[in-house]
Amino acid sequence: MLGTFLEDPVDVPWAVVNYVADQLGIDDPSCMKEYAERAQTRWDHAGEIRELLGFREFTDAEDEIVAFVASRVAKTRDSRRELFDRAVLQLIEKRVLLPGITTLARLVRDVQRDGLEAINVAVVAPTPLHTRRELIGTLEVPDGRRVSTLEWMRTPVVKLTGKGMVDALDRTSHVLGLGTGAVDLSAVAPVKLAELASYGLHAKAPKIKNLKGERRVATLVATVRQLERTSVDDALLLFDLLMSTKLLSGATRASNKEKLKTFPKLKTAAVKMAAAWAIVLAERPEGQAPASVAEMMAAVETVVSRQELAAAVESVRALLPPPGDDDDGDTEWRASLVDRYATVRPFVEALTSVIPWGATEAGTEVLAALRGLPKVIAARKAGVEHIQGFEGTGDGVVAAAGVRQPEAGGPGDRPARVPLLRPGVAA
Repeated sequence: MLGTFLEDPVDVPWAVVNYVADQLGIDDPSCMKEYAERAQTRWDHAGEIRELLGFREFTDAEDEIVAFVASRVAKTRDSRRELFDRAVLQLIEKRVLLPGITTLARLVRDVQRDGLEAINVAVVAPTPLHTRRELIGTLEVPDGRRVSTLEWMRTPVVKLTGKGMVDALDRTSHVLGLGTGAVDLSAVAPVKLAELASYGLHAKAPKIKNLKGERRVATLVATVRQLERTSVDDALLLFDLLMSTKLLSGATRASNKEKLKTFPKLKTAAVKMAAAWAIVLAERPEGQAPASVAEMMAAVETVVSRQELAAAVESVRALLPPPGDDDDGDTEWRASLVDRYATVRPFVEALTSVIPWGATEAGTEVLAALRGLPKVIAARKAGVEHIQGFEGTGDGVVAAAGVRQPEAGGPGDRPARVPLLRPGVAA
């Protein structure tokens, strides 16, 4: 190993001995065997070499290497082997004579053990006692369940239904309710919390339960803190998929299906009206006076009867009502959403209260409207008075509240809406 003296100074490869002897002009390299006849010679030479090259004894630099390894333990995820290798490189860089492998390995082991114990204490110390008890309780299997509470919290909900969304929010609520996010862990490097959490997210509950000392609670604290973020992300992802696949796209398909049903009747009516209008637009011979209304109607009745034309006009009016002030072209789409309200009704209140919503300054009104959803839904008959103060927010927010926004600025982006329409409210 580089950076140290050999235990037996004569234990040098003979190829090296011959090479050096040739450089020094020594005719008989075998004289190397006589080097060990005087025991003190090796120590004298070692001292001279150490002084010449500026090397220090390991005992003089031991505190420095302990501090170096301790720093790596506190701030990195280095394994014991990696810590050992880095310690060797550090000793060589600082021109310190390397100790025996066993000595250095023992030092690295002890420093790593003490450092990890100190990290566990730093995680557990600021954690309230009641939180510690609750976290340890998550390792047990509650009555009526087949897995521990920890395993339930670690498992994301994948059922793409309203019931699945309720379960996802229930999971998020339970994780956030443990309160680990409020524990001040600023004294612990994030990478060490991630290391503890990685173990807690994958190890079986019985194995975590058997951890000794502060390691068990420290692992649970870091794990649940990580679950606070992932459970919220999982719930929002499920919500996004539920909205896009079960509600928005479903309503769009239903709306398009209804439109297709009316197409044959609309086509028939349009053909008759087009034939009548072609007669009206037909050019008259030059010099002939304009036709009277009676003459024009007589000409129209040659291609379509008066009764058929009236029926065609009524059909078009019924199938394509003229646009009004409150028509944004999505009437059928919103009407289809009303039929799907039962899917979202069970989790609307939990969605607004469980998820820790936040917003920029520009989105504060949207956030306030979102938090006001339970109040609107609780009203027996929601009306404009329930959205007073939110008139300037986007069309999607009011759609979420289940009340039409007066004088909306435009139809908005349909996929961006939160269609929690309430049955019986004008849409």
